[in-house]
Amino acid sequence: MKFFVKAVITGFALSLGSALFKKVQKHLGLGEDKDKDKSTAEVVKQDGATDPGLHQRFS
Repeated sequence: MKFFVKAVITGFALSLGSALFKKVQKHLGLGEDKDKDKSTAEVVKQDGATDPGLHQRFS
């Protein structure tokens, strides 16, 4: 029972911390642009597919 209570309290605390961080991240200069992330993610996907130095072994 103690374990369950601790898990619920921890989950609530993490959720609350996440919500607070989302509210203040722009004021702290930690916010990221969503458009920037999308373009970067697309470039990373493309680089992985076309990198000639990337070798995978299949056993």
